[in-house]
Amino acid sequence: MRSFVLVAALFLSAIASTARAGSVGTYSGCKSLRGERAACEKCVGGGNFYQPGQGCGMVEGMRKSKPMPAVKPPPRPTAMPKTGDDYVTIKPQPFAIGARNLDTDKDDSKEVFGTTVTLTHPFKMKATEVTYGEWYFVTGQLPYPYDKECGMNCPVGGVTWRQTLDYLNLLSKREKLEPCYTFKDGLAQWPKGFECSGYRLPTDAEWEYAARGGLEEPRYGELDEIAWHYDNSNGKPHPVGKKKKNAYGLFDMLGNAWEWVWDAEDFKPYPEDVTDPIVGGLTLESDGQNRVMRGASYKDGIIYQRATHRFQYLANSGSENHGLRPVRTVK
Repeated sequence: MRSFVLVAALFLSAIASTARAGSVGTYSGCKSLRGERAACEKCVGGGNFYQPGQGCGMVEGMRKSKPMPAVKPPPRPTAMPKTGDDYVTIKPQPFAIGARNLDTDKDDSKEVFGTTVTLTHPFKMKATEVTYGEWYFVTGQLPYPYDKECGMNCPVGGVTWRQTLDYLNLLSKREKLEPCYTFKDGLAQWPKGFECSGYRLPTDAEWEYAARGGLEEPRYGELDEIAWHYDNSNGKPHPVGKKKKNAYGLFDMLGNAWEWVWDAEDFKPYPEDVTDPIVGGLTLESDGQNRVMRGASYKDGIIYQRATHRFQYLANSGSENHGLRPVRTVK
């Protein structure tokens, strides 16, 4: 990392030393040019330097680099991959959400300690995280970054909370189910809540109940047996479903990819016993606010690989290890 910073600094220094005095190389520098601003912005937008009073061109000693060759994407799947149809039914009961005193890794600022949550709606949850193949088939788009080495069975990454809602609506329409989400004026709405029959994100409480697999412990087995994490992943994602599943039949509930849930960020959302909690309600901003993520990823250390740990991220931003796991309410 230090060597990269040094090389970058030397490169920028070389650019600066070759630029003529008064040349403009950024949009911000064009603002002060009366009568020449439009020409300046067009010039720098094309990758050149603008020289006030002289026009557009490369600075002496500089040359344009050749464009990177286009990367041909892999063919789009012609059918939903097998993992896309693999769901398990979960019939919830009251449970104590959050860390226990026996969990020595618990984070007191981010985890709820033993509040009783009652979930009243059975739901189907996807046995694996959504893969690149599934996302590509449903949306026609291949999100960046696609790991060619890992392939289409890797958990999809780089998707935002807002994009996951679009994906789930498309998935519902594909199976002739009602879409659960609507959008208006920068707000994402889940109008029918648990009564919607289509695909949706799990709530924070549903996710933790499912991840526990009926246990009180923060993990449903030995970590290396159930999760791809910092110490065993070699810094890369891995195809879904290769580790040991929990008692409910769910793979990779810890590790591999972070999983978005519906709820707004609130690290102490349950001050008392509660039924079917939805933190933030049924209408949330589709950008500019934080949403909860669960399960940690292949890039995260042991302390984060627990069913009780919460993380948060902006709803309209996504990182390479951010994915999802759909659910839908069943009667």
